Amino acid sequence: MTARFQADVKEKLSEFGFKKAVIYESIVSTSNPDKTPNAAPMGIKLIDDKYLNLTIFNSSTTLQNLKTQKCAVINFTDDIEIFYKSAFKKTKLPNKNMAHWFVQAEFVEAPKLRVANLTLEVSVIDFKPLDTEKTKVTCKIEHTTSQSMHPQLYSRAATLTLEAVIHGTRIETYLNKPQKQTEIIQLMEKIHDCTDVVERVAPNSIYTTILSDLQKQITLWRQKP
Repeated sequence: MTARFQADVKEKLSEFGFKKAVIYESIVSTSNPDKTPNAAPMGIKLIDDKYLNLTIFNSSTTLQNLKTQKCAVINFTDDIEIFYKSAFKKTKLPNKNMAHWFVQAEFVEAPKLRVANLTLEVSVIDFKPLDTEKTKVTCKIEHTTSQSMHPQLYSRAATLTLEAVIHGTRIETYLNKPQKQTEIIQLMEKIHDCTDVVERVAPNSIYTTILSDLQKQITLWRQKP
């Protein structure tokens, strides 16, 4: 059974697993001028339980639709095929007709992804140009629909932290193997790259705490005789 939670009810988005300052990957769906659905993968950042931010390229169809319609649906799904096909709409993969992916949202004039684990129907309250390339869009959450109280949320921070931890286990194993020293350097560079992204998409989070501690552990391992 689908559970529905309206924004004016005392439901906290943190109960769905959201953390402030963490960027979560979503599919943002809007209506084109001809009323056909448009979808694009985008990261969203929660401000609080009622507001969120999107940072969007000025050239995107999504931004133009938001300026016209002043609303959208933020869809969360673990279907990676939807992310790919909404990002690269000219793909030759089969079943790419996005019109069949959507139904009309309940509270805003925008399409909603049928298979989403969680949807946030939002209205736009502010546009703030950041530079010549991007605009920050602030939205108010008007309605929330979830398939469960524990919907699948995807953050690059989580997967990159896991990737770095796996690299760390290999470094610990290789430390006393002279033939593996070049590989250790490569693994450390990968951990550094993961850390750079995590600090951007989830600053001051459990993910940055883990990566900081991991790098301290690696330093200690390398100092041992």
